[in-house]
Amino acid sequence: MAEFKKIPYYSLRAEALVGTLPTLVGRAEEQERLTRVINRRINNNALIVGPSGIGKTTLVYGWLKRLSEQENYVPLQFIQFDADHLYGIDDAGVGRIYREALGTLPPCVLFIDNFGRAIRQSSSVVHQMMRLYDMTFKKPDVRVVIALQPHEYAWLEREHPAFVQLFETIPIKQQTPAEYVRILETALPRLNHEHNIIIPTSSLQEIVSYVERFPSLGQLPRSAISLLDESIAFAAATGRKELMGDGVAQVVASKTGIPINQLNPDELEVLKRLEETLNQRVIHQSGAITKIAKTLQRAKLGIRNPQKPLGSFLMLGPSGVGKTETAKMIAEIMFGRSESFIRFDMSEFAQDHTVQRLIGSPAGYTGYEEGGALTNALRAEPHCIILLDEIEKAHPKIFDIFLQVLDDGRLTSGQNETVDACNAIVMATSNVGVEEILKGAAAGADMNDPEFIREKILPLLAETFRLEFLNRFDSILIFNPLTLPGLVQIAQLEMKKIEKRLAKHHVQFTIDPAVLEEKIKTMTDPRFGARPVKRFIEETCESLLVQSLLK
Repeated sequence: MAEFKKIPYYSLRAEALVGTLPTLVGRAEEQERLTRVINRRINNNALIVGPSGIGKTTLVYGWLKRLSEQENYVPLQFIQFDADHLYGIDDAGVGRIYREALGTLPPCVLFIDNFGRAIRQSSSVVHQMMRLYDMTFKKPDVRVVIALQPHEYAWLEREHPAFVQLFETIPIKQQTPAEYVRILETALPRLNHEHNIIIPTSSLQEIVSYVERFPSLGQLPRSAISLLDESIAFAAATGRKELMGDGVAQVVASKTGIPINQLNPDELEVLKRLEETLNQRVIHQSGAITKIAKTLQRAKLGIRNPQKPLGSFLMLGPSGVGKTETAKMIAEIMFGRSESFIRFDMSEFAQDHTVQRLIGSPAGYTGYEEGGALTNALRAEPHCIILLDEIEKAHPKIFDIFLQVLDDGRLTSGQNETVDACNAIVMATSNVGVEEILKGAAAGADMNDPEFIREKILPLLAETFRLEFLNRFDSILIFNPLTLPGLVQIAQLEMKKIEKRLAKHHVQFTIDPAVLEEKIKTMTDPRFGARPVKRFIEETCESLLVQSLLK
C-alpha cells in the first residue's frame, strides 16, 4: 500500500476576506450562472471550460470574492487542492483524504484547477478521482467546481460521460476589448511597481489590438498581460519614461518576426488606396478588383454584417490571369504577413472521407487529437485569406462545411469547438465556365456585367454547385483573359520583382520594349494567361545574371 500523504488544500475564503485574490473584470453572466448552479439541489457542480489563459481560475477566484463580500452571503468554505497530488494513492488513501479533508468541513465549495491535465496523465488518477468525487457527490454539502480546457472536456465527455453528467457545463467566452484594457489597468500596478513607467491608455489599447490581430502571441487576457510586462521591461531597458505605441510595436515585432513597418499601417489610408494598390499589381482586372475593394471597405468600416467573414468571393477565369495573385496581394496589404495567406488545393479533398481533414475527426476516430487543417488554420490565424483553389474538384460535402462559414462566420470542428471566421476573407477559384468566358471576351462583352454572369455563367455553375452555396458568396467575379498590352505590363512587373530579389548583386534588367512585345506576342494565348510570360522573363533574366556572375 502506498504511503498516505495528507492532501494539501487551502482556504480561498480567508484569502477572499483579506483581499488577496485577484480582481475580476467583467464576467457578470458567468458569475451569476455559477451562483445559481451551486444553490441547486441536483447536479450542483460546475465544469468551467475555456482555453488556457482565458481566465478560468480568475473567474472562480473573483466569483468567490464577490460572494464573500455580499451582506446576505450564506457562509461556505471555499477550498482548493491540486489533482496532481492523487498520484500513487490507493483506494484506502482516497478514503482517508475524504474523511480528513472534506468529511470534517462544514458546507463547502471544492475548486479543482488543472483537473484535465492530471486526469489524462495517469489511469490511476482517473480511478482515484472518480472514487473521491463519488464520495463528495453523495454528500450534498460539498459542491465541486472544476476548470478544464476544451480538448480536455471533449476527452472527459467521451471517456467518462456519466461523470460529466453530474456537472453543469459553463463555457467561458472571449471578453470585449474594453474589458481587456481594464484587466491590463488592474495588472499595471503590480507589473510597473519597480519601473514607474508612464503607460497611457492608448498603449494598453494597442497591446490588446495586437494580441487580437496576431493569435501567435497567445490567448487573451494572459498574453496581453505578458506583452504589457515585456513592453514595460523594454521601456525601462531603453531609458524611456513613457511607453508609447512604437515601443509596443518593437516588442511585437521581435516576438512575431513581422517587420515593424508593417505593424502600424494607417488602416484608413490602406482602405482608401486598396483598389489603386491592387490594380497596380494585378493587371487588366479592374472590374473584379473594384468589387473586392468595395466589399472589404464596407466590412472594415463596420457597415457589413459583423457575423460574417470580411468578404467572400468566387473567382472564375482562365488559368494564369491573376486569381491566386489577387488573394496573395490582399493578404499582404490587409494583414501584412505571409502566414495570413492560407491555400487549400481542393483536388486533395475529392473523396468522401477527406472531408474530416478540414474540420478534424470526431471523438473516437483516428486523428481526433490533431484537429482539422481548416479549423487549425483559422484558430492560429483568424485574420487571414482562405483560398480554396479549384473548388469544383472538392467533394460535395465540402460545400456544406462552407455554408456555415460563409453564412455565420464560424465553423464547428470535429472536437465540437466553435472557430471564429469573422475576421477572415474567403476566396475560391474555379475553372467552371472558362470556355464561355473566352467566347464573351472575344465578342467584347463586359465580363463582370451582372446580366452576363446571370445568363451565361450562372447556369454553368449550377451544374456543379448548389444554388444555396453560390448564393452565400458576396460576389461572383470573372477575371478577364489577358491581352498583349496586359502581358507586356506583367513582364515588366516580373523584371522588377527579380531585380528586387537580386538587389545584393546590384543588377538591372532592360529589354527593348519593341523586342519584348514581339517576343510576348508569340506566347499570347488566352487559355494560359501570364504563366508562359513569367517563365520567359525568369529564364531570360536569370540566364543573364548567371553569365554575368560567371564572368
